[in-house]
Order: sequence, then C-alpha cells, then structure tokens
Amino acid sequence: MVLIFGAIWQVNAQSTLVIITLNDGTEHSFLMAEDDRIFFENNEKLVVEVADESTVRFNLADIRKITCDEYVGTEENPDLSVAIFPNPVHETLTLRHLSGTQTISIYALDGRLVKSFEASDGQVIGVEELPVGLYLVKTQSCTLKMIKL
Repeated sequence: MVLIFGAIWQVNAQSTLVIITLNDGTEHSFLMAEDDRIFFENNEKLVVEVADESTVRFNLADIRKITCDEYVGTEENPDLSVAIFPNPVHETLTLRHLSGTQTISIYALDGRLVKSFEASDGQVIGVEELPVGLYLVKTQSCTLKMIKL
C-alpha cells in the first residue's frame, strides 16, 4: 500500500481496510479498492470516495485516528491501540502500544514529511523543533492526528 499525504492516498493493494476513529470514539470503516480514494479538502476536511457508495466528509478536528491496513477476509482487524501521549504535545511525545521497533513518520497537512525516526514502545521522542500545528503521525499499523502546541 502506498500513502500519499496532502493530495490523495492511493491504494495499491487489492483492498485496504480504512478505519476512521472520531474523537467521540465512533468508528467508520471503509473497504477501499484500487479506484477509491481519500483526500484532503481545503486542509479542513478528509474526503472518502468509495465506488458504489456516497462520498463521506469528515472535519479534520473531529478525527482522532486513521488506520489503514491491507484487508484479508480471514484476518482480524488491525491493532487499533497505538496512541500518542500527551496529545496535544509541547516538546516530547511518547508512542504507546507499538509492536517492536517501527519507522515513524510525521507529516504536515500539506503532505510534507517533517520528521522520520525509529521508535519502540514507550520511547520518548523530541518534537520541540516542529512549529505549532496539526500533524499526521504514521506508524506501521495506523495514522494518528497529533496537535503540537
């Protein structure tokens, strides 16, 4: 699967399960095929377009987490427990519930990769150099929203 932030996420697997978790805990699941797409609209909304279904728009401020994983009918849902602490973050963040060592990427909403690093569960990461704003933090199993103050 290839994710392209800022413009459109393109799905290269036969199907990908995308789960959008809102701040109130509700989850919206989409089984994405190759022709489906997810993109940002005016840096305010996340738009999900799935063939044979209506287009769905989510306010970015309402999204807690976006999880993307290749879908195989016999597998269970991906681990949804990865979390950032604290969030909002000032100088350092901790990623909780990571399995093993993973490459973590932090993206600005315009799609720029602003930081990439290796991390394991509970490791403290400095982000003091990042300007105040909203970021997407991508792990192997999910994409999380991070607010930097």
